[in-house]
Amino acid sequence: MSYTKSKQQILKEMKDIYYKGVSERLDWMGYLITEDNKPTYHHIYKKEYLKKEDKDYNATVENGAYLGKRSHEMLHKLELIDHDLYECWNDIFYVIANMRVKPVQDIWDTIFKLRDISENTLIEHKKSKSKINK
Repeated sequence: MSYTKSKQQILKEMKDIYYKGVSERLDWMGYLITEDNKPTYHHIYKKEYLKKEDKDYNATVENGAYLGKRSHEMLHKLELIDHDLYECWNDIFYVIANMRVKPVQDIWDTIFKLRDISENTLIEHKKSKSKINK
């Protein structure tokens, strides 16, 4: 019989791996984890995008990203409006998850650049949507 960990158990394991000894935690999209922005588990590989034999899409440390609630919501908006950008995020998440150590500065630099691009993409999408609705 195989045992599957809950997402909360995996988040705790991820916190122990990536945030040991850190008082202020940034999620993997560069936003601060707070009481109002609690950590969530994001599947890097979701079964709807993969053939069953391609990857393990279960909830595991290696298939998960440590995201605050707001980042998770933002990411799923990007999934709908700019799938390539969504995939870029998942590529970064995969690297971090499989390093199993705190991200190095080069990765944080990439995260902050992607975050800026993502925020601008969402702003532009909202502007274009409001122009259509006028």
